[in-house]
Amino acid sequence: MDTRPTIKGIFVNSHIKKVREAKGEEGVRELEKKFGMPLKFGNFEDVPVQEEVRLIECALEVLRGGLVPDTEKAFEAGRLHFTNFSQTPLGRILFSQFKNNFKMLMMNAPSIAGHVFKGVRFYADELAPNKVKVTMENNDYPIEHFKGLFQEWMNFSGLEGTVEARETAPNRYEYLMQWR
Repeated sequence: MDTRPTIKGIFVNSHIKKVREAKGEEGVRELEKKFGMPLKFGNFEDVPVQEEVRLIECALEVLRGGLVPDTEKAFEAGRLHFTNFSQTPLGRILFSQFKNNFKMLMMNAPSIAGHVFKGVRFYADELAPNKVKVTMENNDYPIEHFKGLFQEWMNFSGLEGTVEARETAPNRYEYLMQWR
């Protein structure tokens, strides 16, 4: 039986930090009010992914003044998730060394994810020189969330490309990424 998917608190805290940097303590109070729970997460705490999804979508609302349509919220939350991840200690280490090697990082997604998540499985396959597939199982993110995250990651790496997302089985998502 699958375990409940979790993410380390240090990555959840990156969303709160982003709001604090952009909107100050008033923004953090607004975030806490929208979230409906105290914003206290230990860096090594295993936070349920469902809570992180709710928090990042609340953070997106605070940062954008509530101007994100529901149909775009998961995708835009994924983009914000990548931006925040890139500023964490793990993100800074990865991108200081490998920012311009998107393919290598995608092929190592299972290893990277092992430092971030518990209970979420990642698989990576090279489909062509400029095309990879990342498969995720047992996660509580909307499918569009990681489509936005991977698209923002590709943009950050200076690549022009696309991300296609599809659900191939219950709780199993495939992301096809292709670039020039």
